[in-house]
Amino acid sequence: MFDSMKMKVSPVFIQPEMLQQYNLTSFTYRNQKTGVITTYKIQDEVIPYIKYQDGSKALTIQVSIPKLLYGNNVKSIEQSDIPTFFQRVQERLQLLFGIHIAHEDWRITRLDVCCNFHVGNRTGEYIRQLSKGKMPYKDTRNYNHDETVEFFNKSSRVMLYDKYKQCKRIKEPKEVIEQSKGILRLEIRPSDNDLKKYSKEKRAINLVTESFFTYIIKMTLEGLPYTENVESIDYAWLLDNKEDISMIETYLGYTMFKNLFQENGIRAIYTPSTLANRKSMAKQITIPKKEALKRLEIIDSVQG
Repeated sequence: MFDSMKMKVSPVFIQPEMLQQYNLTSFTYRNQKTGVITTYKIQDEVIPYIKYQDGSKALTIQVSIPKLLYGNNVKSIEQSDIPTFFQRVQERLQLLFGIHIAHEDWRITRLDVCCNFHVGNRTGEYIRQLSKGKMPYKDTRNYNHDETVEFFNKSSRVMLYDKYKQCKRIKEPKEVIEQSKGILRLEIRPSDNDLKKYSKEKRAINLVTESFFTYIIKMTLEGLPYTENVESIDYAWLLDNKEDISMIETYLGYTMFKNLFQENGIRAIYTPSTLANRKSMAKQITIPKKEALKRLEIIDSVQG
């Protein structure tokens, strides 16, 4: 699956009168070598971002593939949708500016590779678990406790987030919010070097493909930093029992000591009365734990 992408093509000539008929933003500056250069920016209802530089005759567009095709980016695109996407872009630019751009002429400057994992009510667990680790050569950043974790550097980014919470926050339509329930979204912005490794000229027709999707997703999944202890306490249960948190902490400490040092070892740690108290407490408390998290894997191809 792919989401937002930025593509560029040059040279392409657009008649000035075609540009000036739209409600656009433009700014002009003087280039010492070539003279006056104007950059035009247009917000279109189909292609939200269009930029044209009359000096270099470069046209840049940015668009979300699933939003253009389906109206939202929750639904995953399939391989068969990709030619339809390029065709709609071509038709829209023909209508707006009277130009024809062949699909193979587009070059990628940014491409978001995405995958939806349906994990039910465990999205927060995955995010909390992965936010404890690091990916090679990337910093880790966590947002809103269990909503988003991001691994990033100057050239690339890997992000996992709760799609349902995001859709609610940005007030998507009710049916879209319902579709997003239980989705852990993986979103990857490959580096320029990653794109060039796969397509030297970064041609869109070579990168917006099932094979590039599979290549990037598998490479990323292999590098996700799962920690050794994947068994976790039910966070919802902790929230429901906040008034007993001190006793729960005591119990967890006792349980950890017992697992590490066995019965004989903890007898040297606790006084007889304290040990008796901890054993009694252990009989009273049952902390629900969830099964180990499964490693994320792709089953289908372009579909997330």
